[in-house]
Amino acid sequence: MILKKATPADVKELKVLDDYCFPGCGNEFKSKRIWWLIRDNNYIVAYCGAIFTDNICIFNRAWVHNNYRGRGIQKKMIAARLKEARSQGCYKAITYTLPSNLHSANNLMDKGFRLYYPQYCWVGSEQLYFFKDLLPL
Repeated sequence: MILKKATPADVKELKVLDDYCFPGCGNEFKSKRIWWLIRDNNYIVAYCGAIFTDNICIFNRAWVHNNYRGRGIQKKMIAARLKEARSQGCYKAITYTLPSNLHSANNLMDKGFRLYYPQYCWVGSEQLYFFKDLLPL
């Protein structure tokens, strides 16, 4: 199973899957976004996206099928988005997760993200927000 950037045809398929996985969460498939996915036997088993704006990378979505969790896929998706962010000249990556999603929080912290409380909580004050500085120290 290989993580790859989504093609336009893949994105059409991802939109359908995203509506199923995140019902009522709105359309995340807009400009300045890149999507990655993993297929197994031609089925999408994991995907993630990132928004690139003002030299900031915003992780906007991540999903791994239940049967594929625990295999390090999310860490690969985090690494791919960080690599792309650096290549696009981003100085910071930000994201969030639900407090109940400890696996995601731990994966983010394992990849160097730290908790913070943003001035504007764009998905609500009940989320855990994370950031990672991307500039070399």
